[in-house]
Amino acid sequence: IKQARNPKFTRKFPDRIRSKESWIAEALLEKLPLLLPDVTLYMSKEDLSSAPYAVLSGWIENPRGPETYSTHTLKEVIVWQHPPAVTIFNVREHGRRFFRVLEYTSNMSLCLHEVTGEPYPDRVGGMLALSAGIPMTTLSPAPSLLITRALNSQLGTQTYMPGRFLAGILPTALVERYTFWQSEDDNIIGYEDVMSSDESDGAIPVPSKGASTRLKITLSKGEDSDKSGFCNSNAEALVQRVPVLDTDPENEEIDGNRPILTLLNILTAPPSSLLKRVGMLLSRLDNLSNVLVW
Repeated sequence: IKQARNPKFTRKFPDRIRSKESWIAEALLEKLPLLLPDVTLYMSKEDLSSAPYAVLSGWIENPRGPETYSTHTLKEVIVWQHPPAVTIFNVREHGRRFFRVLEYTSNMSLCLHEVTGEPYPDRVGGMLALSAGIPMTTLSPAPSLLITRALNSQLGTQTYMPGRFLAGILPTALVERYTFWQSEDDNIIGYEDVMSSDESDGAIPVPSKGASTRLKITLSKGEDSDKSGFCNSNAEALVQRVPVLDTDPENEEIDGNRPILTLLNILTAPPSSLLKRVGMLLSRLDNLSNVLVW
């Protein structure tokens, strides 16, 4: 259980916050007892003074009965610097791997997923916004089902990736439009859900033929390979929308008449950059879960 929390997170929050890291405490310190009562958070030793976000993690105790053992749920807290916001995930085991499941956001307009629940006004880091979700939810052990397929030798074995494990990491507009499969090299391919049906005779929708797109998510892994099995390695993702000639998942022939597009990350853009300014303007029109900048 000790290895499940990232072993590099040895700095206790907020005891060892550097002076230029005060933005983390300003966003989280007063809210922490309300969001995650009795939870001690830890973070890495790296200097996060100019980082776009900080990741913290800690254990919350699960409700227990008179005849149950003490169990815990691992929480990951993401604190964003510009503008200040807090996102909270549960870490869930699925098929002997660990994934984030979004539970709470302090600012729905800046969150990459439409969190369920009635929004309510709240203030984080001096910024008033609509929050949503229940941050102190817990998990109980549960069975999981892995679905794999082998379409051809080129694609190899692919494992189905449920969309709930990408919520808050990819914009909802993409999670709802594509079905995701992870390859043996850990890269992920999203296959566009293009369906057709003849409503006149009540036919069941079937995959349509013709031009489509693939969402190619290529992971650039860090050097800190985690061999403990708890999935604590770092990686960055390059997200590209690739036009293809056919919806058939075995057909990877690229459509040369349409461009390959690369998704830009509004949240991690420098605060004075054009991308950040445009993104914040668009967030007034719709939540960033539905804003795509290519």
